[in-house]
Amino acid sequence: MDERLPQFLHRPVQILWFDSQEFIVVMSVIFVAVIVGGIIGWSLLGALLLFIPWKRTKPRGFIPHVAWRWGLARFRNYPGPTQTRFFE
Repeated sequence: MDERLPQFLHRPVQILWFDSQEFIVVMSVIFVAVIVGGIIGWSLLGALLLFIPWKRTKPRGFIPHVAWRWGLARFRNYPGPTQTRFFE
């Protein structure tokens, strides 16, 4: 069976003109904005327009690390975000 490989393996997966993490954030915000509607929905879309350029100034993997720092995600074999001492 033949599989297609991307030309540059070191580049992130791109969906439309967003990388995969940005695409998830964009779709989530649009979904919530459509459900909520009104001024709150428009403000969410405005915040999204400010968030995407700011996020692009950060390194790859920024969103999962922020989620880890806030305690929303866990990394396997990695200490928690509130741990101040680490003994090997």
